[in-house]
Amino acid sequence: MKYPEGLDPTFDETRVRLGSAVRRLGHAVIGREVDLDAMEAAIQALDGLSNQFEQGIARTREFSQFSSAHDNEVPDDSRLTSHITRPGSGPGSPHGLEMQVHRRGDRVEATFVIGSSFEGAPSRSHGGIVALAFDDAMGFMLNLLKTVAYTGRLTINYKAPTPLHVPLVIHAWLGKRDGRKIFLDAELREDRPDASIIATASALFISINAY
Repeated sequence: MKYPEGLDPTFDETRVRLGSAVRRLGHAVIGREVDLDAMEAAIQALDGLSNQFEQGIARTREFSQFSSAHDNEVPDDSRLTSHITRPGSGPGSPHGLEMQVHRRGDRVEATFVIGSSFEGAPSRSHGGIVALAFDDAMGFMLNLLKTVAYTGRLTINYKAPTPLHVPLVIHAWLGKRDGRKIFLDAELREDRPDASIIATASALFISINAY
């Protein structure tokens, strides 16, 4: 039986567990070495699972589900959530960062760890994953602003390599608003006292009318 996302807790919980299992496999595939027999066995098993899932009903999301997340008040220090398969922070995303996002006053704080499957240079994150983390974290500022918007521009200044397997934190805040234009800023550091800035980001989001 197919349940729409958010209407059946068991369905959502199972999708989250599935996403976690696939993420775990992805990190192990990149971060570990196994023999050829193990890889061939995995290929056969995964091909069978892919065939099974590809026979399922096409999944769709209504815009109302997306926009409704911006309607509620967000108490300080509360956790911010979105749809469970959101690429960066969604716990049900097979490619997610398991990001935990909270409101901290007039800012958003996102904590996460970048795993092996996102490696670029040796022991360092791919720069595109850092961009994903910034875009996702900054997007949660829209919850505080109670508006729906899309990314119009994202500019990143990489100041140092982003390490793997280390707790990281992004802080994002509102720069200014100009009509439909929303200017946001953010910085990335290791999640420890007195950590240096790894990267900064500035973004332009364009608010839209629900459709």
